[in-house]
Amino acid sequence: MSLFETKCPMCKGTLWIDPSTMKVADHKTADKEQQKKADFAQFIKSSKEDRGWDDKMKKAKEDEAARKAQIEEQFKAAKDNKDLSKDDSDTRLRSPFDWD
Repeated sequence: MSLFETKCPMCKGTLWIDPSTMKVADHKTADKEQQKKADFAQFIKSSKEDRGWDDKMKKAKEDEAARKAQIEEQFKAAKDNKDLSKDDSDTRLRSPFDWD
């Protein structure tokens, strides 16, 4: 009977499982260094170093605002020029029953 080894997703320890019974045969806890919790001060320090995301987000917002302004301008121009683009032909939609 051969045991297989896997990592515990909860405690990051090592589990040995018996495939015939599907039960844990042995368990070894993870090292304390692996279980070390993140320090809040270290998190703040790393977040201050990562300012590139702030710049990218700011640029994306500016690009979106510029694109929105451009679309609004095009919409206004099209709305103002609607009389110029309209031709004198019959623009009424015809019913498919009138095709005969």
